[in-house]
Amino acid sequence: MNQAAALFKKEMVEHIRNFKLFALIIVFMILGVVSPLTALLMPDILEAVMEDSGITIDLPPVSAFDSYAQFFSNANQMGLVILVIVFGNIMTHEFSGKTLVNLVTKGLKKYNIILVKSAFAVMVWTAAYITGALITYLYTIYYWEDEVQHLIAAFALTWLFGIFLISVIMAASAILKSSFAGVLITMLAVVIIMVIAGIHPDVAEYLPQYLISSNMELLTGELEAREVVPSVIVTIAATLIMIGASIFIFNNVEM
Repeated sequence: MNQAAALFKKEMVEHIRNFKLFALIIVFMILGVVSPLTALLMPDILEAVMEDSGITIDLPPVSAFDSYAQFFSNANQMGLVILVIVFGNIMTHEFSGKTLVNLVTKGLKKYNIILVKSAFAVMVWTAAYITGALITYLYTIYYWEDEVQHLIAAFALTWLFGIFLISVIMAASAILKSSFAGVLITMLAVVIIMVIAGIHPDVAEYLPQYLISSNMELLTGELEAREVVPSVIVTIAATLIMIGASIFIFNNVEM
């Protein structure tokens, strides 16, 4: 427990010094503000563009669904990319700088390194994501009164997918050691593989990727929460396997 606490403090200090602790939170704060604002202003922007082009189209009224659609679009794309960039080197810089050698030789358990770093990344991701989601929610209910369904479940899907990505980062880092570029390529490869596998509809609903493609369908009621349970179970299982594999590989790696 003392080892884990000391390592967690080390992570906290490092990420405060290099501003990574705040980078992800600031990004999601911006997404939380920009998403409903974009939905609110988009009709005016489109009307101005169409008026200049001589086009006349009756645009449907903006609703809460547009606000949430903007948030999930931004979070599932830019937000997750920033997450990977921020934590992509959480292990690789330790290998390249050999910063953990002395600690390991003094008795630091290797599994504590994986567990603490994973927990820290999940903590920061959770804080950042909740901040962005809460800001979006507050702005949305201020501007619109539309009823949406399964809102918490819809928000939770992207959060869970982010945790899955963190576990992939840890596994890739344990294998590739000091190659940050290699970790990024691995992440891209995993996403591409899921996209290709998801072409088959019978497979798609079991993939982690299904989580971030189902947010809006939950809100509109096209999907029931129980219909994403298979993907949730697979994602949780894959996350635990990735963390377990990370510990196993890292225990057998020379520092």
